[in-house]
Amino acid sequence: MANILGKTTGSLVNYVVGNYISIPQVGMGATLLLWSDRHAYTIHKVEDKKLWASADIAKRIDMNGMTESQDYDYYNFNQEDESKWELFTLRKDGRWHKGNTLQGNILSIGTRQEYYDFSF
Repeated sequence: MANILGKTTGSLVNYVVGNYISIPQVGMGATLLLWSDRHAYTIHKVEDKKLWASADIAKRIDMNGMTESQDYDYYNFNQEDESKWELFTLRKDGRWHKGNTLQGNILSIGTRQEYYDFSF
């Protein structure tokens, strides 16, 4: 199953980011891809075809209002709190999906991005 624009994502940026493949490492940034929004994550543990990551606190630092131009600072305080970690698995499509199925949202490895789409 491919990451198909308009079927698995509603944003060209999420489509491109979702097709970027990288090897996960502990402490590396990642991005959870939703329909058009993106949420920053930090990877805490990697074992074979499984990884655990948690959502970052993203603080908006620009003064651009409701625009596509958004800048954030990122913080993650969950390194020791495994109850905040979420499971992602490497699936046969070559992407990291939330949970154990191809239906879970894709976690893009190696980029840490927060983005809120104000058009919805």
